Formats: sequence, structure tokens, C-alpha cells
Amino acid sequence: MPPSDPDCLVIGAGPAGLAAAHALVNTGVGSILVVDRDETPGGLPQYCRHLGFGWGYTHRLETGPAFTRRLLGAIQHPSLRLLARTTATAIRPGPAVDLLGPECGVITLHPRAVIVATGIRERPRAARLVPGSRPERGVMTTGQLQQMVARGVPVPGRRLAVVGTEHVAFSVLLTARHAGQRVVAMVEPDERVASYAALAAIVRHAARIPIHVGTRVVNILGGRQVEGIEIDGPSGPARIPCDSVVFSGDFIPDSVLAQASGIAIDPRTRGPVVDQHGRTDMPGVFAAGNVLRAVESSGFSAIEGARVGTCVAAYLGGSATAWCAASRPVEAAPDFDYVVPQRWTTDDGRLPAIPFSLRVRTTGAPIPIAVKIGDRVVWSDAARRRRPHRRIGIPQGPIARAAGDATCIEVCTTL
Repeated sequence: MPPSDPDCLVIGAGPAGLAAAHALVNTGVGSILVVDRDETPGGLPQYCRHLGFGWGYTHRLETGPAFTRRLLGAIQHPSLRLLARTTATAIRPGPAVDLLGPECGVITLHPRAVIVATGIRERPRAARLVPGSRPERGVMTTGQLQQMVARGVPVPGRRLAVVGTEHVAFSVLLTARHAGQRVVAMVEPDERVASYAALAAIVRHAARIPIHVGTRVVNILGGRQVEGIEIDGPSGPARIPCDSVVFSGDFIPDSVLAQASGIAIDPRTRGPVVDQHGRTDMPGVFAAGNVLRAVESSGFSAIEGARVGTCVAAYLGGSATAWCAASRPVEAAPDFDYVVPQRWTTDDGRLPAIPFSLRVRTTGAPIPIAVKIGDRVVWSDAARRRRPHRRIGIPQGPIARAAGDATCIEVCTTL
């Protein structure tokens, strides 16, 4: 049966979308429709059978499938309907949303509010400009490997090289173990491992997996099947025999739908511009989760989704407004890669706000952080070395108290 116009349409059934739906159910929103283009809801965690998911949201250390089951169990309610294999193809002012799927056909819905939670995607080998031959088998991204293992699809070969050392790259080691693969090397172009040093030490010494830092992949060898990779680093050129190569990380927001729909996109995050309540510049359309920036943990994304869901419920109940054109810009200095949210609104201070996501551009000398409103520093943090893959938290209380007459909120390195 085709769906009717819901009070809220959630696009994406990953951690952010499911947590937003849970918040909507808890606040008594009349009708909720969640759609996802995948065959089953849950997002990336459903394909990751190792521990490490949802801690910030559930305060439990769970596997990806267990975290997914918990999220899905929480939204079982007569007011909510979930449609898998259903793609949103356009969002227009109103809002109006075009959907395509086996259960709904081609249909246009007119929900009162929309939450975009389409998550992230990985850039493949070609987008990373890695030279070399083009083997038919054995070149994958993390997501491809995880889905193959979860679906029981044989992974080619037995020896695997991982390109990248952020948190997700280390999860590949566990996925590879489930697939019967042996990881023969990890390659990191930066001078330091992107994830925790203690984790890297365990991998090096306990698992005996070499980690090549300051090193780039300069060639992929093979015809029908990957035969090896050529690397170049501090020790000079070298060849690593392997059957498969997994390119990990280098995530970008899956914001094609938002961008094609005319929603303002931040060129630094490549995701929608939002205020601290998740409102985009299209009235009635909100966004949450890793579609805003890549990449935060599943637990962080769920927290963000829940807060945006609560804000949407307030909007539907008439106690919150749509996008406020008078919101103040939040601007990050060039030393930083990005900051989210990019706008700050003072009209709804009682609503929950999404946590700040701030990242440095590169690893370098220790830098201080200051938040300025006009000429006044409202918060600062001492100089310390920052890592590009680590979120920098900024408390929102000082900003909320001082932003009333501000024209701009500046995140900078100058006190």
C-alpha cells in the first residue's frame, strides 16, 4: 500500500535517521515515514560484526548488528512505517519529496517536515588518483569489504593490504579475520597513525602487522587479480605482495540529494549548511548525522539524530520555527578544516543543540583555539597538537549566552 503524506519523512535509516525516528515517536508525532535505499535498514553498522558501536548513545559496547537491532527495536510503533529499497530522488520547497521504490512506486509526498540523514560514502581508488593497473578483482573500499563479508560473498585472495590508519581502517582487520584474510600491511600517507597510538602499537607488536607511515601507494599490480602494491616512503620504494587492497576512510557526505534539491551546501564539509538545531535553509527540511560532515562515530551520529528529531517535533508542534534567515554565521579560520553547525540561531534556546564538530586541516605545531564574538573571546582552549581525524569539542553554553547581539561567531587560533 503506497504511503500517505506523513507528518515527518526521514530519509536514511542509519544511526542518525533511526535515532531521529525514535525521538519523533517518543514525542508523540502523529505519523512518521522512514525510507532507505538499501535492502535492509541500519546503515553501515549492520555490516560490521565487531565491537565498538553506539557507546555514546546507548552506553553499551556492541557489535554493529546488535546496535542496529537496538535502534530498530526502539522504533516499533503504530505511528511509524519503514520502507527499504526506497530512494528519495528530489526535495522541493513545501516540502515535497519524490520517492521511488517497489512498495510505493513513483510518488510525491508532502510531509510537514523532512530529516535528511543519508550518511556518508567512501571515495574509491579512482577518486583518490592512485596510479597503476586496473585488476578485475581485489580492489575494494572498506564498505565493499564489510558488505561482502556480511552477505557471505567470497573475498578474493588471502593476503590483504589496507590503505589508511583511521579508526575505520583498524576495523578492517577484524572484518578481514572473519573473511579468512590475513592483513599483510597498513599504509598511511601521513607521518603518524591517524587512530590511537596504543591501537597501532598492539597491531604492530601483537598482531605483527607492519604499518608504513609517511608512505604512499604509487602502483597497484595485477591483471585479472591484484598481485601486489608498490609503495614509496622514508625507506624508499618497496613492493608488498598481496591479493586484495582495501582503501579505507576518505569519507565524504552523501549529500547528492541535498545538493541537487537546492539546499545550501558548505564547500568545506560538502554537506548541508545547518544551524545548531539541524535546520537547513529550505524551510521544514532538517539534516543530521554524517551527511553533515565526514566522519563521526555511529554513537555520535545517533545522538545528533535524536536531538534533531526532538527539534523537528517542536517545529511540528508549533513551538519552534523553520530556518531563521537572521541566524549568525559560525566561521572557522583557515587553520581548521571545517566547523558544524555553520549557523547559530538565538530564537530557540530551549531546544537541544547538536554538538560542535571541529577539525584541524593537518597535523602540525600545537595551536590554541578561541571562539570570538565580536572582539570578545567567549571560550578558549590551550595550544596543543591536534589530529585531523579527531573531533574537537566546543562547549555551547558560552556561545549561547553571548550570541544575542552577535553578527558573526568566529572559531580561530588567535586569542
